[in-house]
Amino acid sequence: MKLESKICEMAMIGICSYLVSEITNKGFSLDELKVNCVELGFSDIPLLDKDGEINREAIDYLSTLNVKYTLHSPTSDEPNSVCVDLGKGERDLKIMENVFKIASLLNIKYVVIHGGDINGSYHKAYINTLRALKSLINLANEYSVKIVLENLCDNRIGAFPHEFSGLLDDEIGVTLDVGHAYLMCNKYGMSMREYFKMLRPYIEHVHLHDNFGFVDNHLPLGEGNINWKMVLNELRKCKVKNLILEIRNYYNEMNVKNSIKLASKGYKKRYVKRLLLREIRVPYIN
Repeated sequence: MKLESKICEMAMIGICSYLVSEITNKGFSLDELKVNCVELGFSDIPLLDKDGEINREAIDYLSTLNVKYTLHSPTSDEPNSVCVDLGKGERDLKIMENVFKIASLLNIKYVVIHGGDINGSYHKAYINTLRALKSLINLANEYSVKIVLENLCDNRIGAFPHEFSGLLDDEIGVTLDVGHAYLMCNKYGMSMREYFKMLRPYIEHVHLHDNFGFVDNHLPLGEGNINWKMVLNELRKCKVKNLILEIRNYYNEMNVKNSIKLASKGYKKRYVKRLLLREIRVPYIN
């Protein structure tokens, strides 16, 4: 148990770029957030132009901020950026090469990737995702980055933990998105412990956010229904490198800051109950 605690305490605590005012002009300053890293999203800052080419000006600006980064690759439904869907075959590999180049330019090790969309045939989307990942491994090694595949929700590859068994190897890790896992468990009557049981050896990167089990709200920890005491205790048994607060909506700013505190101190068992009950648990107002 002491060894597990020590490993967990080494995890970097970060937040998504959506809430970083230096990047999106909304949310909080890095001085206020007091996090170790920021996970960059392509819908938050134009790292690629509409043709998929690298925006060097954005890279230069991010290099001036005194913070480490992880990178979330473009998804299939990016509102303000190029899109990537591994379920459609290899047409997006050129874009992904530029994503890895961006990671290399910013000294980023971890790149989060989504499995492909299921448009018609599940099996075709699964095989296309598998083939794309095999191709991306070589590119990732070339740019010294680690792919971490995220669990998703309905209509995308990687909604259930057993789907990862054929997609992972020593060079691909897992991004455990706790909010997504809770949505799937609530909808299909599963236990969240199944995600930990099946994916524990591969979980290196974690997205933390809360919801009520029906909509992907991306709330601060404690504003939804997720059992954070259980989740944090399970995470203590994993070799987590990064804990990212992927918060996009919140009741008030203190809930965001207390979520960061819980992620950093809540790993130490004695903090979990105190922070959840006294500081974070408040009514959610839509």
